[in-house]
Amino acid sequence: MGAWQTADTMGVFRALPELWPGWQIEVWEDGFEEHVSRCGGALRVPELDVIAGIDTAERWLTKRIFESFEDSPAGRIAELAGMLAPITPGFVVSADALADRGVRPTQAEWSRVLSACDQVRSAHAKSA
Repeated sequence: MGAWQTADTMGVFRALPELWPGWQIEVWEDGFEEHVSRCGGALRVPELDVIAGIDTAERWLTKRIFESFEDSPAGRIAELAGMLAPITPGFVVSADALADRGVRPTQAEWSRVLSACDQVRSAHAKSA
């Protein structure tokens, strides 16, 4: 039996050999290509769009790294603490929980990230 899965959090695949003596178990983890090849055309997956992936990653990173305090985990804790304060007298959130500890890249570091994204786009465009 072969399986394509990303995380055997319940230990199912580790337990199968004991439950099914004589069976050979292969777990391909994130190797979807193996699963596709074994299905002989019965399973189709979309073509990998490298450019769209880079664009999505760049947008997500930009939003996440440069988010406002209100959108940050610390900002969400502050919002939740504010909602709980009227109904939980004496409820206190530590200063550590509210500290905006997001480490942001320097301008030079962020420029290197953007440059790397552009290089992947360029290399992929040339090979396509």
